[in-house]
Amino acid sequence: MLNDDDEQTTFLLYAPERTPHAWGLDLAHLGDTLRGSFHDVSYEVRQDDVHGGAPYLWFWAVDRHGTGFDGTALVQGRDCIMLSSTTAGEAAGFVTWLRDSYLPAPDLIRYTSEDAIVEGIESDWKLPAASGEDDVAEELRHHLHVVSGA
Repeated sequence: MLNDDDEQTTFLLYAPERTPHAWGLDLAHLGDTLRGSFHDVSYEVRQDDVHGGAPYLWFWAVDRHGTGFDGTALVQGRDCIMLSSTTAGEAAGFVTWLRDSYLPAPDLIRYTSEDAIVEGIESDWKLPAASGEDDVAEELRHHLHVVSGA
């Protein structure tokens, strides 16, 4: 799944624009669910000026393969999770878990990347509702390939 040419970026996962709180995201519940689903987890609900004073969940989780995820979850505007400093191959494990084990329906993930934002691309990318972790990794790689213009 991890591709040698994967570069680290930040992926933003969020609810559809038409239904911004379709995930029903509860920050404390997400932290507890991460703790029950991943090998090693640390999380804290925080509030500071970085996120406009709105509460957010900072988390760090390690899956059974030893892949670490450093993330932030927000409910201001729309339900959103940001995975920092990760590759497409690494992010796929978390994204698949989110879609298949946490969200109320598998078709609720839209995503983008820091790379797309830097390029001024505001497209709303939709994650397939049914695909395996390897397919999700390829979808994320394809996204990065498209936004880089390569």
